[in-house]
Amino acid sequence: MAGPSLIQCHGMKDLVFVPHQDDDLLFMNPDIGSTIDAGGCVQVVYLTASERGEGEGYMLGRERGVRAAYAYMAQEPNIWAEGYATIGTRRLARFTLNGNKRVRLLHMRLKDPWLGKGWGSLTPLSRAESVPGSAVESLGPAVETYTRPELVATIRQIIQEYQPSTIRHMDDSITIPYADLCWRCIGHDHPDHIASARLVHEAIAQEHGNYAEVAYVDYPSQERVANLSPAETVDKTDAFRRYAWDDYRYCTDRELCREPAGPAAAWVGRSYYVSRHNVAPAILPDLAGGFVLFAAGEANCAANVWQSAVQRWASLGGRTADPIAAFDYRDGRAGVFARDATGLVWANTQGSAAAWQGWQLIPGGRFISLPAASRQGPLLAVAMGNDGFFHYTQPAGASSAWTPWLALPPLPGALPGVAVAADSTGAPAIFAADSSGGLWVSSYLAIKNPPLPALPIPGEDGGLPLILSAQVDKAAWTAWRRIPAPDTDDGLAALRNADGLIELYLRDKATGHMQRIVQASPGNASAAWSRPTDLGVTYAGKPAVALNEKGAVAVAAMEHRGGALWLLEAGQATRLAASVASIPALGTMHGVLYVAARSADAGQAYWVRARRQGAWGDPVLVGPPPAGGGGAFSRAQRHAALLIEPFKASVYAAAARKPATLAVNASVAAAPLPTVP
Repeated sequence: MAGPSLIQCHGMKDLVFVPHQDDDLLFMNPDIGSTIDAGGCVQVVYLTASERGEGEGYMLGRERGVRAAYAYMAQEPNIWAEGYATIGTRRLARFTLNGNKRVRLLHMRLKDPWLGKGWGSLTPLSRAESVPGSAVESLGPAVETYTRPELVATIRQIIQEYQPSTIRHMDDSITIPYADLCWRCIGHDHPDHIASARLVHEAIAQEHGNYAEVAYVDYPSQERVANLSPAETVDKTDAFRRYAWDDYRYCTDRELCREPAGPAAAWVGRSYYVSRHNVAPAILPDLAGGFVLFAAGEANCAANVWQSAVQRWASLGGRTADPIAAFDYRDGRAGVFARDATGLVWANTQGSAAAWQGWQLIPGGRFISLPAASRQGPLLAVAMGNDGFFHYTQPAGASSAWTPWLALPPLPGALPGVAVAADSTGAPAIFAADSSGGLWVSSYLAIKNPPLPALPIPGEDGGLPLILSAQVDKAAWTAWRRIPAPDTDDGLAALRNADGLIELYLRDKATGHMQRIVQASPGNASAAWSRPTDLGVTYAGKPAVALNEKGAVAVAAMEHRGGALWLLEAGQATRLAASVASIPALGTMHGVLYVAARSADAGQAYWVRARRQGAWGDPVLVGPPPAGGGGAFSRAQRHAALLIEPFKASVYAAAARKPATLAVNASVAAAPLPTVP
């Protein structure tokens, strides 16, 4: 059951897993509606029959309800093609919207009565998920029986065949035992929500791919501040009401129906993402002196900034399921990137008076990962798009806007992580790893007579200008060349040292140790590199890299989640903390080296340590960001796809050429860069 192509889906392929026929409408909108509005594909998989022991009639009524809701969201007549999808040897009921075949609903129809008196007992799905040897049977004409491993395998195969750009599922983070869950208790959720999310999360761990994963807070979202705009709430309410008209537990009479009511009235005004309680911070100099700390809120799902000068947090707004990335303009102003749950990337910038200017969309594509920004040379940012290509963007002149995303040369099997550095001439170099462990570099090259329209932006310190074109400009970047190094699974960081040489840090795939390689001579990063040095420290995620007070490269890394925080300088490792929960942030501001990481305690707080004149001060604990302040990045966020339409062809034409391009570039692997002793 192959899914539609990415081009047919305009670069967006949502794969949604929920247990019940109202969960997607109550907890995952407005994100699903945004994908449909933008011409993307949506395939929803309903795991249970949701019949609550009341038979096929109630199941079919709820299925009619979700079809009505999705037809309404797609603004198409409620007419569907009915059939079956074959997943391996199993058959799932399938409905495809006639007027928009990019919208498809699958039903596994697992029986769904309470197996006891109600709350405090199991359901067939939660029993299959938690009780070894148990199984769950489907309802309806195509009877199937699943054990837990078979459920995971089926979900995994759906992922494999659909090839999504985003997978959306319920909250798998709740640890309360199923038998202890209760209705309307603080922090509690439905056992089917938790069970379905755990199964999907396990399938994702087995089926690696270049897609984003978004998990949603479900029942407990009613305990948080309303964060949807009035327009978003109206859209979400109207879609849910179309469903409720066919669910007699909500509406016995369409004309008299007052849904959403009760908890549903709270849910339609909220949308929150699950936090893993490991949100990494970012740290930059403050124009007012001291530093600013940035973090996505685990409670408000917004971008937040803490100023050391005033000792308090402020919310910058937005709504994101990811951390946020910070960057600094060469005039000292700070900026942040955030990626929304539909893959759009937004930027917010300080003005000359340190006031924040508001979120602006960076047009030209959708992305599965947060951008990485350069810290030296010309300011640019790089991220992996839904099409599997890396793309880059730069500030658009003196304004706070950014240029449309442009695609880099293709790298077969690239992992989403990327590191950006500038060589001794100021020209950027981009480093990435592939799924087989290879380490690669693409360097910027100056070109003569660039095609119009083009916008040259001078490099720093007399460096080469970057040429920005409205097309994918392959001539400006070298084809990817492999760097001789141990096989790596990412964990990349890079920075130019005081000798003008780029130092590149990577994780050894076999040992987990941090390795360092250095350019053999100043200049283009596509030339020779040193042999790797094993620094003897294992680490998780990405390291943070900065120049310390003396201008030497310093690297900070987290050993593992809940493990030690290490600082490496001149080949020496210093343990700065015994236990942290996030990858660190690192930076030198006003002659002081700062390192920050999330506390390993339950609340979202950050330890910050400062080194002045060679001596470390006591750690300072920065308390949690505000609980409120999140919201849409712009009033027109749901319709933001209209802003990227002019660039769709240039971005996705590259994806259409992918097989032929990859064949040409596959020969690059046979010509690795030289090493020097």
